[in-house]
Amino acid sequence: MKTAKVISIIGHPIFQPTWMFLLLAGNWRLTLIVFAMTCLIPGLVIVMMKRWKLISSLEMEDRDDRPGALFVLLMFLYAAIRFFSRLHIPPFFNFYLTSVLLVTALAFVISFFWKISLHSLGWGNLAACLFVMATMSMRMYLPHFIASILLTGIVLAARLKLKSHSNAQIYSGLAVGFSTVIIMYFILLV
Repeated sequence: MKTAKVISIIGHPIFQPTWMFLLLAGNWRLTLIVFAMTCLIPGLVIVMMKRWKLISSLEMEDRDDRPGALFVLLMFLYAAIRFFSRLHIPPFFNFYLTSVLLVTALAFVISFFWKISLHSLGWGNLAACLFVMATMSMRMYLPHFIASILLTGIVLAARLKLKSHSNAQIYSGLAVGFSTVIIMYFILLV
């Protein structure tokens, strides 16, 4: 159970933009900016929301805690997209950040009605982005895509072991996260 909790924390989707930027750009200074804009600052705001009793738990086990936290993430993701669109970074990273923004917006809307797995959404999104990269003449990302599939399985198994979600919440999150990127790819890049 303790291992599943550690995997769940390390595999939290709030860290994924930082990992993806490190993978795509390899620039530590810009990676720190990504970390600050998409993880550190929104994470601190969410901790303050807990302190001010706007949410009942940082784990957001209660569906009602999710919209506020997801709205905070949406604001900072939008700011990050605006900031990085002015810099010379790999174009696919802007595609990735836009897909994260869209998946987070979908999670925001869904959270008013149902508790979908945010971990599944994030890992489906990440795996799909690496799949698209691996198929767009960047075959060097094929090992990354394969690794993302294995990591997705490990993280989602940990979420199930913790009984954080039902199978339906896990699989629907994975399907929505993955399919959103594929649809974006056909609309924006093909």
